[in-house]
Amino acid sequence: MPTFRILDPFPVYLNLSGQLARGGSLKFYDSGTTTPRDVYGNPAKTVNNGSSVLIGSDGRPVVDIWGDGSYRVRLYDFDGTLVDEADNVAIQGGGGTAIPALVNGNFLTNDGATLQWGAVKQVPDPTGSSGKVLGNDGANLIWQSLPAPVTPDITITGTSLKVGVTGSQHFLIQTGSGTAPASGTVSTSLAVTFPVPFVTVLHVSTSPTANTQPGGPPVAYLASAPSPTGFTAGFDVAEGQGASPNIVNPVPFTWIAFGLVA
Repeated sequence: MPTFRILDPFPVYLNLSGQLARGGSLKFYDSGTTTPRDVYGNPAKTVNNGSSVLIGSDGRPVVDIWGDGSYRVRLYDFDGTLVDEADNVAIQGGGGTAIPALVNGNFLTNDGATLQWGAVKQVPDPTGSSGKVLGNDGANLIWQSLPAPVTPDITITGTSLKVGVTGSQHFLIQTGSGTAPASGTVSTSLAVTFPVPFVTVLHVSTSPTANTQPGGPPVAYLASAPSPTGFTAGFDVAEGQGASPNIVNPVPFTWIAFGLVA
């Protein structure tokens, strides 16, 4: 708690007769009580004057008077007659406005209630730190090297595209084409092998590239669930209706597959 000079040392104190209150005293208490409270002869409170200070022959206190917190102050004449009193004597503006003892290298700040000294967060010397950025270790500002940029691996081979980061799985897109045979029935199929096996297959789809059937374009579907190594493309012109024309011509198609590889 900051200390303050409780009473101005220059005013002269008078008794009830208007004469100098020489031989009288100033007595100090906790605010609102008669509990004695010590005062001090210096701001550091290393000189304890007790709770009573004598009034000298000039009508002034014989010592300097410092304290902290809030006081009740009473002025007594030499014979113990109470002359006057004041309660709630405290630092002007409250303790929060008192500038605390100076601290070398710190700056004046506050915690929302009181003034206090805080450490100055200075940017460290940049000498020898070319190409680095300012960071911290949780307590101090430091110059840190920029992390190496991550360059993704992008490989295009034929009709496939592989994208990823070294040391992790890559995303692979493969495309291709095929021709399902003319079956003479309402449906046909063709097994397709992926040029590059997947670790995990995410998606496969097919699409006819031309209408070569008298009964209209066939409907494409997957005749088997895709595996890491391939799938079976299926086509049907009747959609389950035996009266529709059969597949009498080959069915050209394209396919695309997404998945993960090492």
